Amino acid sequence: MDLYIFDFDDTLALTDSRVRVVRGGKDMFMSSRDFAHFQVRSTDTIDFSEFSKANGTLIKDTADKMLQMMKQGEDVYIVTARSVAQPVEDWLTGEIGRCPPVIATSGSEGKIPWLENQLTQQQYDKVVVYEDCRKNIRNLKDVIEQFNSQNGTSIVYNAMCILPDQSITQVESRWRSENLITEWDFKEITRNFLRKTW
Repeated sequence: MDLYIFDFDDTLALTDSRVRVVRGGKDMFMSSRDFAHFQVRSTDTIDFSEFSKANGTLIKDTADKMLQMMKQGEDVYIVTARSVAQPVEDWLTGEIGRCPPVIATSGSEGKIPWLENQLTQQQYDKVVVYEDCRKNIRNLKDVIEQFNSQNGTSIVYNAMCILPDQSITQVESRWRSENLITEWDFKEITRNFLRKTW
């Protein structure tokens, strides 16, 4: 079975929710995509209250891929940095008629322990991530590689990055972690290469 993880904001929907940052008495408002690249200072006040509702425009290509994987019986989740899942469930159900389980992690850091736990609950052949934040893509890749290394597994990791123009580009594709290639694998690869070239 394969695990498909979809982010929500700027991946499945362009929402009008904004992060409010108060710095030096001045308010700044930014999208979740912009906030992912923002350097927070210890003196900043961060307000995510707008993320308690979900309104916006569906990103059709990503939503279609999610529906396709659900129909194929894959294990599909929406894992969002939002702190409340219900608005996402309600909005998506209204837009496309159904919604997979929504996991609200209250910040991007919460996606890491969720994936770590999920890997212990179910045996997966492949994990595919749809995300707009490359930092999250790298962090989840690290989780898979560490799990493979610690458990002797070879879970495939693929990641699709949703760009600001809503196009999708593949940014990670690993059939298995490079450090899992054994000496026997190397000898077999070399032997096959020599057979074809001689």
